[in-house]
Amino acid sequence: MKPRLTRSLLRFIAGVVVCSAMAQADDLTWNGEATSNTWNTDSANTNWQNAGVAAPFVAGDNVTFSAPAGVVVDNVQVGEALEAGTVKVDDDYTFTTTAESSISGNFAGSGSIRKAGDFLLTLQAGDATTDGPALAVEGGNLALAGTATYRELTSMAEGTQLQVQEGADVTFANAATGTDVALQGTMRLASGDSTFNSVNGAGAVDIAADTTLALAADSSVGTLSNAGTVTAAGNLLVQNAVEAGGDVSAARLILNNGGTFSTLKTDNLVLGSAISKTAPSVTTATLGSANGSDMQVDVTRLVRGSGDYLLVSATDMGDTNYTLSEDTVNRFRNSGFLAEMTRGTEGLVLTLDSFNNGFYAANVRSSNARAGATLLDQAFADLDPQENRTAHPNLARVLDTMDAYILAGNSTAADRLAANVAGAGVANLNAAWRGQMERQLRAIRNRMTSFQGGMPCCPPDPKAPVVEPLRYTFWANAEMDYQNQSGEGTLPGYKLHSIGGTAGFAMLAAEDLTIGAAFTGMAGRLSSKGYGSDASGDLDAYYANIFMRKDVDCVQHSLIGSVGWADISFKRRVGMPGGGYATRGTTDGLGFGVMYEVARSYRISEDTMKSAWWQPVFNVAYVHSKVDAYTESGSDAALRVGKQDSNNVIFGFGARMQGIVGEGIFNTPAMMEARILGKGITGGRRGKADVSIPGVAASSTVRGSESSAMGVELGIGFNIPLGRDYGALITDFTAEFYQDQTSVNGVLGYRIDF
Repeated sequence: MKPRLTRSLLRFIAGVVVCSAMAQADDLTWNGEATSNTWNTDSANTNWQNAGVAAPFVAGDNVTFSAPAGVVVDNVQVGEALEAGTVKVDDDYTFTTTAESSISGNFAGSGSIRKAGDFLLTLQAGDATTDGPALAVEGGNLALAGTATYRELTSMAEGTQLQVQEGADVTFANAATGTDVALQGTMRLASGDSTFNSVNGAGAVDIAADTTLALAADSSVGTLSNAGTVTAAGNLLVQNAVEAGGDVSAARLILNNGGTFSTLKTDNLVLGSAISKTAPSVTTATLGSANGSDMQVDVTRLVRGSGDYLLVSATDMGDTNYTLSEDTVNRFRNSGFLAEMTRGTEGLVLTLDSFNNGFYAANVRSSNARAGATLLDQAFADLDPQENRTAHPNLARVLDTMDAYILAGNSTAADRLAANVAGAGVANLNAAWRGQMERQLRAIRNRMTSFQGGMPCCPPDPKAPVVEPLRYTFWANAEMDYQNQSGEGTLPGYKLHSIGGTAGFAMLAAEDLTIGAAFTGMAGRLSSKGYGSDASGDLDAYYANIFMRKDVDCVQHSLIGSVGWADISFKRRVGMPGGGYATRGTTDGLGFGVMYEVARSYRISEDTMKSAWWQPVFNVAYVHSKVDAYTESGSDAALRVGKQDSNNVIFGFGARMQGIVGEGIFNTPAMMEARILGKGITGGRRGKADVSIPGVAASSTVRGSESSAMGVELGIGFNIPLGRDYGALITDFTAEFYQDQTSVNGVLGYRIDF
């Protein structure tokens, strides 16, 4: 064959082949319906139109997704590998995966592809697609492959994943939240504040100005791992520890739990994690400033312990000048530290020196809490318990708990704990002891009123036989007493239950003069409950009493003196999450009191010896009580409690009625006494005590609730004869009521005259 003919034949054959190939690349338009919306390579699937005629999709065809008309739907199901020439998307379409799928081709169009379904969809772009469709991930995983630049990714639903494969480039047009990115290519954040659970891979992250990327919002799962380069004209916020990473250059880099970078450059490094000496916040090989000269370091979350903290360890930090921000210095100062940052061969070191700046006192509100917070502030400065936990374990735990409460904004819990640390309940020790001294004067007074049959003040009967008066009286009684001082807001009250008895002796020294003495012993159980107080103990007391009664005509003068000794033990409990601590203390009390009472008798009935009479009564008492200072044991947070004392004058004015009653009830004439008196108290009515922690150069005053100045006393008693020469039964009941204080006393005893 001639050469010219051969060349002509070859050209013909090539032309036929090319024309045949070109004839197979049809231009298809999507025509899927609701009942048939699958894109696949099945020759029987005619969800497409070619020049108005239904046609199947064949690999290499050019496909167009335009605005659906009629029954055509915008939901496309894919479940295999699809290879197209050009994929043009002119409207918003949802691509739902029924199996792992891929679409390859040259992407174009101004619409969007919304990826749905649980299976992976891979887009393999054949060329630059800057003008191609926007992307959104509504479910499952979307992978971007090829060497193209995808126009933009507008959104990602929480829990979805994005894969940016090597060579691919995608821009996030808006904020994305709660997603995971596998990054080998380039991810650009154009605007908004995006939050990813994790970004993993050797790709690049580019963050535009005024934009923030937050990594690992859920700090338990997310990381920035092996990122090749992070360039942030805006902010890069890393919530979780950053694993072996690449180069970072950010206008503002926020590291909440540290990390490792091969190169770290930023003008403002923010350390948001709790600083640990054993786990530095940031570890990096190279640290520098983006502008090459100055870097500002902010520390936003603080520890409360003095010492040296390694912020950044680096082998080469260049010539950058590192300074603590003014906010950081003030933040530490407000928390009780002087902060200074130094640069050495080991890196950046933050040095904290504690001082008493009133941090705890500024975060509580009640008076007893301020007392405790003042002690804690000084203990923080003098002892630094959190740095010296072995020597001060309980104080360290108290400070840790106070820090946690304050950080969480739980001011009520912080207030209660500080008041409890200050031992608010110890303020009530002397108040309870003072009440017992006053009770003792009343008890002896009530016995005296019935001696020698009371004071009928009847004129002598000249015809009556002369009867020698009884010269001596002996009595013994058991006694129960209850005092309750209610709490006053944040000031605790107390309760005291006592039981004991009295033995006494009286004699008629003259026709109108009775004198005597008595001894009393009482065992008491004391508790202090209320705001910032959980304490209990014993208050045992012993009293020596003397008394006299002078009858002048119809006027009765009574004088009582009492000296008391108290043996007090007290145990406090301070509760905290995870367990608290307890302290114990013992001390002594001393008190004395004197009461004078005057009463005038008026006869009510003129009947013989069954008469009744009433008496207007006035009395005044002075009580001095004192509780010695003592030091608790059982904890490094134990208190030294100062001396407590008070001086009070108590007035009473009212009436008393006496009479012979009960012959029909008791089968013998009995003498009854009933009384009602208004009461007034002057002097210190509020318990208070100075407290301090041994070794701490501070003391504070804690206060208990205050009793009201006015009250009322009610009482009734009986002397019931048991028969001639067999003595009498004594009963008495007394109650005092104030606005926030109650005292109840009951007596049962035996008396004999001879």
